[in-house]
Amino acid sequence: MTKKPWTLISVALALGALLVFRLDFWRMRQIQINASVRPHAPNAAPDDPLPIIFGLDQDWKLTGLRVMPVSELSNARPKMVWNLVSKSGSTPTRAFMYGDAIQGMQAAPGVTLVPLIPGVVYRMELEAVRARGQVDFTPQAAGEPR
Repeated sequence: MTKKPWTLISVALALGALLVFRLDFWRMRQIQINASVRPHAPNAAPDDPLPIIFGLDQDWKLTGLRVMPVSELSNARPKMVWNLVSKSGSTPTRAFMYGDAIQGMQAAPGVTLVPLIPGVVYRMELEAVRARGQVDFTPQAAGEPR
């Protein structure tokens, strides 16, 4: 072989290595989730949970959302209290409230939205294309002191 093909092969290998190592093709990205309680619920009964808002670190096209009690995690089929799915991804989403209809997502078959129980620890798991995140949260009752 002459010098020209070896140079082209070397440049192609260097560019390929740069893309693989710099763009992290193989690594799953993390979705940062912040769960916060909104203390203003004027029409809520004392035993009702306060509204919970989930904030994300950036706009994500979500493909999956699951909420279940942490006590259910050890079960082979944990009981979901909220489960949304999307084949192509939701509209870019940065924040939503528990129970909201997220545009572009549908309820998973066989799962209906269940009201949260104050004092129970729940886990939310989110998925987007090549990204995942989770957060544990505990709803507070409207009558609890903050």
